[in-house]
Amino acid sequence: MNNVNIIGQIEGDAQIAYTSPDGTRKLYKFVLKVPRPFKKNDSVIEDLINIKCWSSKVEDEDNLHDQAYVGVEGRIQSFGNDEYKTPVNEVIALKILYLE
Repeated sequence: MNNVNIIGQIEGDAQIAYTSPDGTRKLYKFVLKVPRPFKKNDSVIEDLINIKCWSSKVEDEDNLHDQAYVGVEGRIQSFGNDEYKTPVNEVIALKILYLE
């Protein structure tokens, strides 16, 4: 089962990665900053996670702005080819919850 739940803060504004030819669907991508559950030398370490979501999963695209707190429910997707030594992972959002 491929299911992930993440709460974090958007780093930068969401970008439109794709728009359907008729303009009804958009694919947004953004980076979610998520603190790790431990500290190193009294400083918080944060993971930066790539998120993609379709406009049908976004209630209000204006809420996908810099420093917004969101919860993301989705699945992990990996991709790569012969040039990549390590596969690239991203989260495909199935649901977004605005926490502000």
